[in-house]
Amino acid sequence: MRPVQKITVNNKDGYVFNFSVQWLGSDGKWHTTEWNSGNYPMAQSRTTPPLETIGVPSDALAVTPYGHVVLGPSVQGSPCVAFASNNQIATYDAVWTPLGFAINLIE
Repeated sequence: MRPVQKITVNNKDGYVFNFSVQWLGSDGKWHTTEWNSGNYPMAQSRTTPPLETIGVPSDALAVTPYGHVVLGPSVQGSPCVAFASNNQIATYDAVWTPLGFAINLIE
């Protein structure tokens, strides 16, 4: 998994979107931050503050955006990334695919 300190999600389709961050704890459960990007339209993006400042612990096993289409589905980003204090950013695209809504890591 790629180690990152922030996550960006590009809204690549014709809907209003927002996201939170989820992390996998050592308890084997997914946890969701209270931080949320706020709603934003197509052709815009949002970037999280440093993950440690929004509640992601340093021992998180995996981290991913958890996106929500307003009046639509919610999904986790894929693949997950690792948390590290390294100033790196994982960038995902939120898109509609033939199989439905997806949030895909692009870099």
